Amino acid sequence: MSKVRSAILFDLDGTLVDSYADAEDCWGDWAESVGVGDVFDLSSFYGQKRSDIVRTLLPHLSEREILDHAERVRLAERARVAKVVALPGAAEVLASLPPERWGIVTSNDTEVALARLRSAGLPAPEVIVSADDVVHPKPHPEGFLLAAQKIGVDPASAVGIDDSPMGIAAARAAGMTTIAVRFRQEESALQGAHAVADGVGSITFQGRPDGISLRIPGVEL
Repeated sequence: MSKVRSAILFDLDGTLVDSYADAEDCWGDWAESVGVGDVFDLSSFYGQKRSDIVRTLLPHLSEREILDHAERVRLAERARVAKVVALPGAAEVLASLPPERWGIVTSNDTEVALARLRSAGLPAPEVIVSADDVVHPKPHPEGFLLAAQKIGVDPASAVGIDDSPMGIAAARAAGMTTIAVRFRQEESALQGAHAVADGVGSITFQGRPDGISLRIPGVEL
């Protein structure tokens, strides 16, 4: 019998939904417009804040200009969600969980997160912690700690599930059991997690009166 956990905290992009095609279109259009299209590769920035991506690519800009460019991409991502789909098993997993026992911790902002959930046909949780809510992005644990606080659980009794090394580091720094799900990262980049799963659909969750139990085939949690 697996250990019972108090709550499950999911990343969004690459964990519950595949938004990569739309995000790549939005960022690709922006990169071409500012003259860095020939060197831009979204995969190398996956999970980072928009302003940090802009700052890396255009370090000569003022902070105000960086924020303006980041907002331009944000509005494009909010509007362009037609290609966003739920990852295999995500809908079934969320339906199996008590609504008060799970939440989302995303590096995106709340408006884009909600738009992507709607496009993918997934429910919005009672607790979403986004870039709007934190000072320090992943890999800082602030987002996961805040989500645990909002749900009302001890972070040490919760599970953080993410597809990125930064997200895994953030959940682990928050004291949580961490599960990495395979999406676009190299296997070696996920080794900081306590366990690695093929995707959320490969994890069996069961709501219980005292919390949630979960199983990954061949893995001891």
